[in-house]
This record gives sequence, structure tokens and C-alpha cells, in this order.
Amino acid sequence: MTLDIGFISPFLAWCSVSMVDSLVDFDRDNAYATDIFTVDETRTTSRVTGGDHWGPPGSDDNVFEPALVGTGQRVNCWLRGVHADDLDTFGYACLLVTE
Repeated sequence: MTLDIGFISPFLAWCSVSMVDSLVDFDRDNAYATDIFTVDETRTTSRVTGGDHWGPPGSDDNVFEPALVGTGQRVNCWLRGVHADDLDTFGYACLLVTE
């Protein structure tokens, strides 16, 4: 989801998971993350990398900022489920303009 303020402004953004439904089994092959991926098409800081679910350093498959105080116009938020064949996730993103 991309939240577009319509003009460059200071903001506080955050993402949250509101529901996780394990359709079969919530086990080692499942994971989920919410993060703020980009602000005005510039990637935010990677916070989690590697392991069984995430990519190597520098990969788009990593987990990025879950909350961010920044300045910009377009904030791109992600909610991702790993091994989504047996996992449904729902969540939301909030953007508070602080100007």
C-alpha cells in the first residue's frame, strides 16, 4: 500500500498486523512482517536479514522499518506473509502528518 500525503511533509508512519489465521499449521516455515519499505521511492533501513525467511543484506526480501518518523510525500508500506499457502494475515498502515 502506498500512502500519498499529496505534498512533502513531516510524518509519523507505522504498520501493524491485526489478524493472523493459520489455515493449517503455524510452524517453522511460516512468518510475517509489516514494514515501511520506501519513502518517496528511497528504501528505508533493513532491520532483519537472512535465516530461513529473509534475504541477504541489501535484498528487498528483508524486513525494514516497522515505524518511522520522517519527511516525505509517498510512504510505501508492506505486509508480507512467508509461505502464504497456509497463512493469512491482515493488517493496516497509519500515517500521521505532523505539520
